[in-house]
Amino acid sequence: MLWFLVASILLLQCATAAGDILRGVDVPLYAFAGGQATLSCSFDLRSTRLYSLKWYHNGTEFYRYVPTQRQQISIKPSPKFAVHELFRSDQRVTLSLTKLSVSASGQYRCEVIAEHPSFRTEASTATMTVLREPLSPPVLVGGKEIYEATELIKIGCQPRRPFHGAHTPTLQWFLEGSKVESEWVAPYGGHRGQAFTGLALHVPGEQVARAGGSLQAECRLTLGPHEHSTFKTLRVRIRMISYVENYQSSAPYGDSDRIATSPANLPKVAPQ
Repeated sequence: MLWFLVASILLLQCATAAGDILRGVDVPLYAFAGGQATLSCSFDLRSTRLYSLKWYHNGTEFYRYVPTQRQQISIKPSPKFAVHELFRSDQRVTLSLTKLSVSASGQYRCEVIAEHPSFRTEASTATMTVLREPLSPPVLVGGKEIYEATELIKIGCQPRRPFHGAHTPTLQWFLEGSKVESEWVAPYGGHRGQAFTGLALHVPGEQVARAGGSLQAECRLTLGPHEHSTFKTLRVRIRMISYVENYQSSAPYGDSDRIATSPANLPKVAPQ
């Protein structure tokens, strides 16, 4: 019974340690055809040495690092992308994939194998989608140059081109860098029987007036780590207080008389 307990503890320790080699992979969710993507694989081999590190795309190996071999690095050409090693240390390997094609979408797996005698193997997988066209700043619709304080300011924001399926960017409105409250935004751009594609901003003009007459609005489009913004300055016409009238009501009689009869305040008379 004691022997079984000791064996169970040793097995549990080995199982726990088996998850300590590979720390994780970093792969972008989205990239664009013709563009670039950075992949990183982190590991920790304090108790042993690295035998090999390999990268796979949809099950096909395209990069191998074996420290004990004379030719440590092996890169297999692919019609889907070009591979460049950006950084390598005893804890991380970072690659750059360039000239991406749409077919470069899929699963990327990093596999780490420990040195003899264990040859313990660990792997982690992440998915990247390569979109055919690059992301563009969103388009603003319906904005005016200046508003009245009594108006409700309405501006629509939508992607420059339509997106379909699961790879649809998100839109957010910001005022002076702060995210707009939910009651000031609404879906925008949907037609009969179609889903909404944009997001509208609804701001009471008096809010802009209280802020001094202008606010910087930003519509931000986000897809994974990629962001694009379009800006619009909201301006509200502010009614100026008549300081002349206030001064007249509080000025001494003589001063008030001079203001009332000054050439600027006299009525204009048409020539005979």
